[in-house]
Amino acid sequence: MIDRPDAHAQIIDRYRGVAHMRDGLFFFTFPLRRQAVRRLRLVPGGSVLEVGCGSGANFPYLLDAVGPAGRIVGVDLSPDMIAAARARVRRRGWSRIELIESAAENLHLEGHFDALLLFAMHAVFTSAEGLDHCLAHVRPGGRVVAVGPVLAAGRLVRVVNPILGAVFRRFAVSSLDRDQPWRLLAERIPELRVERSGPGVLFMAWREIR
Repeated sequence: MIDRPDAHAQIIDRYRGVAHMRDGLFFFTFPLRRQAVRRLRLVPGGSVLEVGCGSGANFPYLLDAVGPAGRIVGVDLSPDMIAAARARVRRRGWSRIELIESAAENLHLEGHFDALLLFAMHAVFTSAEGLDHCLAHVRPGGRVVAVGPVLAAGRLVRVVNPILGAVFRRFAVSSLDRDQPWRLLAERIPELRVERSGPGVLFMAWREIR
C-alpha cells in the first residue's frame, strides 16, 4: 500500500530541481512524443487531456494536432512544473491551453475529452484511483496513450536494469510494476496494445475506449 499524500510530497520535491531543464536535454524523447500524439488520432478542433504535463514539452505536438480551435488541458501535481508550463504558454502566446495543479487522484473536470495522454507517469500508472479519475474524463470512442520506462527483459537485464533502476529511484516514487507499468491500465482497457521500443526499456500502450 502506498501512502499517497507522502508519495505526492516526494514527487513535488523530486521535480523541483528538473522543472526548468531545457527540452533539448531530453532530445531522445522527441520521436516518442511525436509518435504518442499520432496514436491519439486527434483532429483539428479536438480535445486532449494530458495528466503529468510537466513543463509542457508535449504541447507543441498536441497543438499541431488539434489546431487553433482545439482544447488542451494539462494537469500536473508539481507546482514547479505547472509554473514552468505557464511560463512556456505565456512565452509562446498560446491561448487554448488550460493548466491545472492537481494529483490524478483528486482530478475533477467538466465534460469529456477525445484523448488522454500519460507520458512518463509511473505514479499514475501504479495508482488505481488515479487512473480511474483520468479515464473517467475520456469519452466513449476516445483514445488513451501511455508512455514510459520499463525494466528490460532477456539478455539486457544485467546491463540495462541497474541504469533504469537509478532512473526509477530518481523520478518514480512507486516501486510497483516497474517490469510491467501498463498492468493496471490493461485491467481497465480490454485489448490494450503495448509496444516496447529501443532496447526494450521504453513502452507505449494505446487503445480506444469502448
